[in-house]
Amino acid sequence: MTALHVRDVMTSPVASVPLSARMEQALELMLERPVGSLPVLGTDGSVVGILTEGDLLARVELGTTGPKPGWVQYLTDPSGLAETYAREHGRRVADVMSRMVVTVAPETGIDQAAALMTRLRIRSLPVIEAGRLVGIVTRTDLLRALQAALRRAAAAPPRDDDAIGADLEAAFAEAGVIPAENIAVSIEDGAVTLRGPLADERVCRAACAAAESVPGVRSVHDRLTRIDMSTGQRAQSSAGIDAGRAA
Repeated sequence: MTALHVRDVMTSPVASVPLSARMEQALELMLERPVGSLPVLGTDGSVVGILTEGDLLARVELGTTGPKPGWVQYLTDPSGLAETYAREHGRRVADVMSRMVVTVAPETGIDQAAALMTRLRIRSLPVIEAGRLVGIVTRTDLLRALQAALRRAAAAPPRDDDAIGADLEAAFAEAGVIPAENIAVSIEDGAVTLRGPLADERVCRAACAAAESVPGVRSVHDRLTRIDMSTGQRAQSSAGIDAGRAA
């Protein structure tokens, strides 16, 4: 599988607003496109902030602001309270936007981009090249890339059963959590059947997932036996999984 980079999946050109923009302008653009975030550009074209849907959730117009702070907060953090007030009441993008912006380069791997979004709980990353905004990569862009990959896998041509078996053996080994020695694999015209005793339902699901990920596999038939280690009792899959690739 060819490694994908941000350049391969990003949205470009990207909608953005100048630092001088009013909230009404930004909202109109976000709803017209529609987009969940807008990079904010300074007078020199550099990214100085980002306005996201999350930045607009706490607004006095909606009655969604937080509780009125107590006198202790006024004494201990007056600047922080002033910033919060501006965000909840301000009409300029500069008042409401997030000033801490996480960016990536076009050649950043999408694995790194996805990790950043997950770890920081953000939904988009402006893409910067030579100090200029060239695109934006969002969770939706990554989902489109996933959809395209799944479609390519579904459209893959048939493969020899022996080749599938070799790849499946390698997939079990790469997973590191699947006891391949306990699993009997039979393959007929791309249909994989798994049999054998496993002690954990989660390991059974991992074995089936590994089989489904191998190119050329048309379907996976789960005939694995679950063993309750506390009682020694055996049971077939409660799910009765027979998974096939969508055409």
